[in-house]
Amino acid sequence: MARMTKESLEAKIIKAEEKVASTGKIYNAACEELQELRNKMAAIENEALVEAFVRSNKTLEEALAFLASDVKEESHTAKRRGGRKRKA
Repeated sequence: MARMTKESLEAKIIKAEEKVASTGKIYNAACEELQELRNKMAAIENEALVEAFVRSNKTLEEALAFLASDVKEESHTAKRRGGRKRKA
């Protein structure tokens, strides 16, 4: 393998730095677009939740109690993964 000169290495370093900067800008733009899309999705989900709440004719307290009780039940329910099924 041929030895590289200091000047050729410096040129390659500059080129690599430019590529990193350019790629960074593209990455940042993609991250911003992704965040905007996630925000739009969250807004749609929030709107659907509010519409479901309004259609339910439940009070806020009833809805909050329901949601809180559902979370507690799920966290205490043991979930079995894999293995053999137990005989009843």
